[in-house]
Amino acid sequence: MAFVLLVGLLSCVAACRQAESPTGGSRQGDGVAVEVAIVKVDTLRETVRGIGTLLAAETVEIAPEVEGFVRKIAFEEGCAVKKGQLLFSIDDRKLQARLAAARAAFQTAKVRMEDARRRLTRVQRLMGDKVADQDELDEADTDFRAAEADIERTRAEVGLAEMRLNDARLVAPFEGMISQRNVDVGDYVNVGDHLATLYRVSQMEIALSLPERFMGRVRLGQEVAVEVAAYPGRQFGAEIHFVSPHVNEATRDILVKAAIEDPDGSLKPGAYAAAVVTLALREQCPVIPEESLVATRQGYMVFVAEEQVARSRQVLVGLRSAGTAEILDGLVPGEQVVRTGHMSLSDGTKVRIIPGENNGHEPEQHGTAGASGN
Repeated sequence: MAFVLLVGLLSCVAACRQAESPTGGSRQGDGVAVEVAIVKVDTLRETVRGIGTLLAAETVEIAPEVEGFVRKIAFEEGCAVKKGQLLFSIDDRKLQARLAAARAAFQTAKVRMEDARRRLTRVQRLMGDKVADQDELDEADTDFRAAEADIERTRAEVGLAEMRLNDARLVAPFEGMISQRNVDVGDYVNVGDHLATLYRVSQMEIALSLPERFMGRVRLGQEVAVEVAAYPGRQFGAEIHFVSPHVNEATRDILVKAAIEDPDGSLKPGAYAAAVVTLALREQCPVIPEESLVATRQGYMVFVAEEQVARSRQVLVGLRSAGTAEILDGLVPGEQVVRTGHMSLSDGTKVRIIPGENNGHEPEQHGTAGASGN
């Protein structure tokens, strides 16, 4: 009976030792099994996210300055047009008649001015011969000045008639993409009617709204990364060129515009887009894996592995992104922090470093950190 009890006792001791073995992660003699990561330095981007709308750098509504029937439409809808290319032609027969009448009036005024000039010269000569009096001279001079004024008036009428005739031809003010047309040949249009829209798509921009709390940090020239649903995973570089001088009273947002690099013309005006604005670059920042942080009442702490002993240390955390945390105070590059296994640690606990995915290597870093603009 005693022999049986002795065997059972030895079996229990062996089982307990096996449970406290290194593979169980709790044997004090060999230390707690942990994975570590080296404190590295990196450049982090402090960012803010926003949403916005893509815009063409220039947008012009094509509208006539003269009324009449549409005589010709000289473009294909949705296609590229060159600067100066004819888009619409309005029936100009009445305008040509008005121009002809204005030119005839100008010629008549020229004849009258020449007659007035000859009469003034004759009266001046007679005044020298004491044949004509001052009243005749004044009358001739008045007629001549009136003829000169009539010349200027009719010349202006000719110029105006020429411009109105030229307005019957609507041309593209710049190179771009033309929208659908809103009229057909034969339609009657009035001054200001919207016939089509021209977009300068070689230069695109995004207009986005950011909360007013960022108005002191948004600057001209800051980088913006733009993403659209049509091209998942692709980012378009942009640069801020406009920051609104006032805050929208209704939304408490500020309007920001950034010019987009789109060399292949992939983007379209009016599309929804997400944007990430880089507010600042934080260079040579100590960073660790975010999973190494242990929350405390005072903030955060980490365990530093020093000669196979875990030492607790309070740290001041700065920017954070998915998987990465910046350390403002408490660590220096090159130190080893515990990534996994720290839940079983206390200050002074012996540790045994086991191979891990990032032991001794660069921790996973995304390079950006910031707040949402929504």
